[in-house]
Amino acid sequence: MREKFEISGVDSTATDLSQYVSIFEEYGVVVFRGFFAKDTNFWNYYNDIKELALTIAKKHGVEINRALTLNRILTILSETNRDEVGNLYDLGTRPIKLLSGVQLKSCPTITNFVKSIMGDAALLGFPYLGETLHIFPPGIENTKYNLPMHQDYPYIMQSPQQITAYINLGELQAENNGGIRVWAGSHKDGISPSTIAEGKHRVTTNKDYFQDNYKSYDISFDVGDFAVFDSLLQHEGIRNLSNCSRVVQLVRYSNLMNDTSISYSWKSTDPRNSKGIKFEDVHSFRDLN
Repeated sequence: MREKFEISGVDSTATDLSQYVSIFEEYGVVVFRGFFAKDTNFWNYYNDIKELALTIAKKHGVEINRALTLNRILTILSETNRDEVGNLYDLGTRPIKLLSGVQLKSCPTITNFVKSIMGDAALLGFPYLGETLHIFPPGIENTKYNLPMHQDYPYIMQSPQQITAYINLGELQAENNGGIRVWAGSHKDGISPSTIAEGKHRVTTNKDYFQDNYKSYDISFDVGDFAVFDSLLQHEGIRNLSNCSRVVQLVRYSNLMNDTSISYSWKSTDPRNSKGIKFEDVHSFRDLN
């Protein structure tokens, strides 16, 4: 049964998604099924990544049928040249380095919806760590990349008023595809304390509270599906235990007119730059209770 936050029959040609703002405000997430199914920018980006993956395979003497889907091609590539999959990850991460990807993240339907959620006074920005091309190959050794319950904001910073756009590039597998588990409505509790756990992953310190007080939903995605998440929504990754890779492009949009964001001058997390900021630099545990 489709959940209230799952919308079908709406695609990227829609000029106004503002009617779904109330759903976003209630659940902290809206999922548009098949949103990019006929979108030229989406398929340009999809095909660019596919062409690059095939080029890598050819460089290493690996023959892959180009008629295969992107996630099938990436699965074969990960079995033969796992490090090169990381190079593809970099092309869609911190920031997107492909023109087709930049055009996709600038889709007016998306940016207008983000603005309608944040309000007329919002001034949108892109945080440094805000873009990630996630590739989850199958295999138990890759489950370490699935994060425990967390909010996106402490990882990213720049502004607590921030939206994560989830653009799915892989076909849904029949079983054990993995995806995202969300605690719907949990964004209303605001910024929560965050602890660095094993593997340097952040985990929500008071996770028991959210498990006890909010209903969780498991969401899987098919190629062309699109979702927006409040970056304060509590969520965690669901392991991909299928025999095929899961592929998704994440893009964050921040409101730079948020008072908290202004107070620390819109800094993003940047582990390679002394000018970057950590969550703990501006949010003490005392502040969050």
